[in-house]
Amino acid sequence: MRLCAIILLLCLISTLSQADGTKTQLFSDLSDGLNVYRYDWDVETCVIYVAEMSRDNPTLHFEVALGKSQVLGKETVRSMAKRRSQRGDRRVVVAVNGGFGVLGDIRGYGGVLENLHIQDGELITQPTDTEACFGVTESGEFLSTPVQMKASIQIGTYTLPLGCINQRRLDGCQVTLYTPRLGESTRTNRRRGKEVLLSGLPFPLTPNYAHPYQVEKVSNDGNSPISKDSAVLWISSRIKDTGVSQFNPGANGKITVSLSPPEWNRVRHAIGGRLRLLKNGKINQKLVDMHLKEKKHTPGKRSQELNLSHEPRTALGYNANTLFLVVADGRQPKYSTGLTLYELAGILIELGATEAINLDGGSSSTFVVNDEVINKPSGQQEREVLNAVFITMDIK
Repeated sequence: MRLCAIILLLCLISTLSQADGTKTQLFSDLSDGLNVYRYDWDVETCVIYVAEMSRDNPTLHFEVALGKSQVLGKETVRSMAKRRSQRGDRRVVVAVNGGFGVLGDIRGYGGVLENLHIQDGELITQPTDTEACFGVTESGEFLSTPVQMKASIQIGTYTLPLGCINQRRLDGCQVTLYTPRLGESTRTNRRRGKEVLLSGLPFPLTPNYAHPYQVEKVSNDGNSPISKDSAVLWISSRIKDTGVSQFNPGANGKITVSLSPPEWNRVRHAIGGRLRLLKNGKINQKLVDMHLKEKKHTPGKRSQELNLSHEPRTALGYNANTLFLVVADGRQPKYSTGLTLYELAGILIELGATEAINLDGGSSSTFVVNDEVINKPSGQQEREVLNAVFITMDIK
């Protein structure tokens, strides 16, 4: 009986030698158009997990999720995946961790993302690293062109540029809109600006949004509560324009938000990372230059320069036919030492990707299949992260 089980296992796992390593097929019965495998990279000691999703299978989808369903919340990838599957329309088959942001509870901002997040058509945070964003439209079109937010708040005769949505005040924005998706309150400091409570705005906020509002209250106290049917506009005290004085209780105005190029306004799910790895099949020149200037390359060596350091990594890539989700384990010398970003980009090219962005790495790097973590996170346990990326499958 034991021999039969071994033979069956060998039949299910096919091993294919590559020029730079070995691919071991995993979970061969997941779904048509979905390929999951372990890639042992022989150039250096690194174990990589890869999911390849065919873009031609209409039952497979790209989605993102937010920890605890709000910005000021963190959750494990596995927990987010289980929660998504419980909705009943689709099942999460593969999930990896998402983008960068505030993992520690810095002044109550643990969970804040630093780049784009669009979920089920809701614009939750705006793009910052505009080159390192990826989105999918309702029709399944993949987008990774540079994207920017164009937004403003009009009040009376005055128009104020809107810089951020659901971001920390410390992240440099002079004007920030806080929606109910942030959390219970703005967590702002009363000495740094005023806050304007806006009512009459329908939610969710979408990438193409234009609606009137009414000013309910103006406060200088900071940390304003956010109700489910209102938003809070934070205006830095550094803005000295007299037009700001037109924000008074009872006043009316209009908020306008859009993404550019215009095709981004049709995005259903999107995520932002940090640094574009591949564009048109070529490695980011910044990574190439850093790699060439490195005086001595030592496999597995960690460095203060994170781009050159061997670390656990997570990336998203694609080509005309396939979406790739990639997690490289690291910080475990006898098992897997991790990759530099240049090495990660090169492996993505080897796998077939032509476009790719870098997602959060380190102890956050997590690869989940069918509700089980199959990689070895460097922190020895699954970490709570800010958001996640899913491959979901329709439930028949």
